[in-house]
Amino acid sequence: MGKKKVTPQSNDPKLQNPSHETHHPSKDSTFTKSSNPLSRQSSIEDPKEKLQNLKSLNSLLVKEAFESRQQIESLAQAKEALEAELSEKKKLEAEESDKDVSFEFQCELFSVYTGTQMLELGVEMEKMIGDLKRKVNGLMGSLENERERLSLVYKERDLVRKDFELQVNEGKLMKEKLMEMEENQRKFVQEVGKLKAEYDRLVREKDDLEKVKSLIMKDRDLLQKNMNDAAEEVGNLRRENEKIVREKRGIEVEKNEQRLKIDEMEKEMREMNEVISSLRKGDGILRSKIFELENNYCEAMDREAERAIEIGALATMVESGDRQRRIEKLLDKIAAAGRVLEMNENELKDMHKQIEELSGYKIEIEKAKSRLEIENIELHNKVIELKNVVQKLQEECSDHQKKKIELISEVSCYQELVDQVTLQKDHALKQLDGEKHNGVNLSSEVTKMENTLKKTVEELARKEAEWRNVIKGKEEMESHSRSMAEDRDRLHKELLEAKRSFSDLKAKMESTTINYERASTLLENTASLLCQFKAENNGKSKEEAVVAEQKLEDEIEAYAMKNWKQSKRHLRTKRRWLKT
Repeated sequence: MGKKKVTPQSNDPKLQNPSHETHHPSKDSTFTKSSNPLSRQSSIEDPKEKLQNLKSLNSLLVKEAFESRQQIESLAQAKEALEAELSEKKKLEAEESDKDVSFEFQCELFSVYTGTQMLELGVEMEKMIGDLKRKVNGLMGSLENERERLSLVYKERDLVRKDFELQVNEGKLMKEKLMEMEENQRKFVQEVGKLKAEYDRLVREKDDLEKVKSLIMKDRDLLQKNMNDAAEEVGNLRRENEKIVREKRGIEVEKNEQRLKIDEMEKEMREMNEVISSLRKGDGILRSKIFELENNYCEAMDREAERAIEIGALATMVESGDRQRRIEKLLDKIAAAGRVLEMNENELKDMHKQIEELSGYKIEIEKAKSRLEIENIELHNKVIELKNVVQKLQEECSDHQKKKIELISEVSCYQELVDQVTLQKDHALKQLDGEKHNGVNLSSEVTKMENTLKKTVEELARKEAEWRNVIKGKEEMESHSRSMAEDRDRLHKELLEAKRSFSDLKAKMESTTINYERASTLLENTASLLCQFKAENNGKSKEEAVVAEQKLEDEIEAYAMKNWKQSKRHLRTKRRWLKT
């Protein structure tokens, strides 16, 4: 009975997960422990209850037997599925072994291919390096030849420069001589022109002098008339000047009187200002007294109110005679305070009246002050007008005096001009005779200078042609030297590019060798990882081992494909670069 009761409790979880094993001895022990208390209870209970328990146990046993049969069937099915999976796994392992063999074969082929490619690349690189060395040697030889040529060119250039400098110096000397000749010619032409102009001017002056004589005679008559008129004007101006002096003296007298009036008014203004300041001081004192009286009045009113309160309080308590005396004393004090208040009110009224009188007096003073200021301004304006009149009169006097001096100077100038004209006439007649002789000599010198100028112009044209030829030769030499310098720079650039390409090839070869070493190390690592993985997965379940092996194979294949593609790309780029 105990063994039959153990089976249903041990088989319930196996129905939920049929992949696990069926028998668990720990669960059997728990069921036996639970059956022992039932047997103890059955011995104690009635026989009816025992029958019911037996019936229920029988039904449970039937159910457990049915469930155990179902579990056995499910376990048989699971066993068949596991056998099928094991057969599939064996097939997969066989396929994987074939794949490993093919992968190893591919790796060997890849290593052989890479080795051959590396050898070919090494041979090609050696050829390229030899060609580059030959080119570099040829370039160096051409550079040395070019340097020798450049040294010869520089020597020729120095000689040409020296010749050019000598020619330039000769040209400068010729230019200086030409400039001197041109300047002498210009001076000669200018002198001839001046002499001609002076001759014409003297002839004109002779004609003009005759005209001037007649004009001077007329001007002399006019000057005499003008002198008489100027004398009359001077007399009139003197009279006007005397009148202006008298008016000026009268204006100064009036000005002094007005200054005295202004001083008196200023004194009155000072007195009024002093009175105003004293009134302001008295006004401040009165205001302070009024403020004190108002304070006293307020204090008295407060005291009166306090005493009225005391009287009201004492009126209720008029029982004793002492209180009546106090009340009488308080009434006397109140009467005295009222008298003091009346006195203060009278004083306040008097002070207000004084303030009103002072304010009226102050207003009158301010009006008088403003009136005096207006009068002062009017007097000041009159003084300014008188000053302007005096200045105008002085300016007119000075203008009349200047006119008088100018007229006298004009008369003296006209007299001097007449004397100078007579002297110049005599001197011009003498110079005319001398200039006639000089004109003949100058004409002969001019012909000589013209002949020398023609010769110098021809020599200058010849020198300019030679100088232009020298400049053309210099430009050709400079262009040749520039082309040589450009060729040298170009060869230097080609040499640098060849060195760079050689260094790039070397770096790429090193990078390819490093990549191949990395690929070989990765393949070795993957092989070792596969071995380790197989050794580790021998103890695990077959399904997990299959899944893990598939994942690892996928990762290895992806990584190997990446490396294979990268190596192909590197090889293609290297081939293209080598072709170019």
